[in-house]
Amino acid sequence: MYQAVQAANLSVELTNSWLLAIFMGSGLFALLMSLRFGIPIIGSWASTTTALLITGLVDHPFSEVIGAYFVASVILMLIGYTGIFSKLMETIPHAVIMAMLAGVLLTFGVKIFSSTRLNPILGISMLMMFFVAKAIKLRAPVVFAFVIGVLVVALQSKINIPEIKLSIVTPLWTNPTFPVGALFTLTIPIVLMVMTSQNAPGIALLKAVGYVPPINTIVHFGGLLSLLGAGFGGSGVNLSSITASIAITEESDPNPETRYFAGVIAGLAYCVAALFAGVLSTLFGSFPGELTAVLAGIALLPIITTSLVDAMEDKDYRDSAVVTFLVTISGVSALGVGSPFWGLIAGVIVHQLQRFRR
Repeated sequence: MYQAVQAANLSVELTNSWLLAIFMGSGLFALLMSLRFGIPIIGSWASTTTALLITGLVDHPFSEVIGAYFVASVILMLIGYTGIFSKLMETIPHAVIMAMLAGVLLTFGVKIFSSTRLNPILGISMLMMFFVAKAIKLRAPVVFAFVIGVLVVALQSKINIPEIKLSIVTPLWTNPTFPVGALFTLTIPIVLMVMTSQNAPGIALLKAVGYVPPINTIVHFGGLLSLLGAGFGGSGVNLSSITASIAITEESDPNPETRYFAGVIAGLAYCVAALFAGVLSTLFGSFPGELTAVLAGIALLPIITTSLVDAMEDKDYRDSAVVTFLVTISGVSALGVGSPFWGLIAGVIVHQLQRFRR
């Protein structure tokens, strides 16, 4: 996100308004959806669409980007109301979906060890704390790993916290513009990335731990919140495919019936973070990259394990699952759509060919 901000040369005030919109939208999404359906549904914003803006903000003024947000939000709402996405998800074999999820998350798991190579004491300390906490059945072992990580980098003098002024962010409105060209270079890619790199893996995450997610509501409510935040710089709200891993596993709550409370807490935390987005962005920026990379990977380890097991469990689906996994981790993209989508397509094709052979 900070690279996109630099590409557009946005002011601090506009950047904080952007953070306010995505944090508040994500918080309301998690809070209301978790309470409504009784499962831990976590909201976030798509990192892939933010990455798209690194080049998009070079070619388009910020008002055109805001216009693209508005149109993309309306399209997502229509997709949710019509139920197209849920019907599509029902036709894809579970093993293929799990293989796609494993491919999406693999990079984060690998970064545990590439970051440990850069800072061995940090990585090894966090990994040991995580597995020790799991072994003695402590709740939220990821939190203990994070605390150890912060202590290590503090002792290494690798945290440089600048002067912080505690203040509530003021939202800034930007009038949107709607050129036709932005429909093809921004709007359609945003919709495709949200659906394939966020909602699809996020739904797979919930299914991986035994929940039945309300797919249509997830899509159209995310679109509605995206629409409400677009004018203030919000780059969209959708189902989380990464941070949700902390809330949906038994480490957050052994009882799946009450685990939705993790979604409620996450939603409230996001809403508070929205109000003080400028302060939090300063604090987060003071942590070394190795700390956040190791932490993200450790948090995702249980889901990576579950995804791989589910993908390979049924021998009738193993070939299609392996193809899906390999295409997803390849990073291949075409027509503005990333590798998770093409991994699903490849896996479904292989599965259908094998059914035809049988």
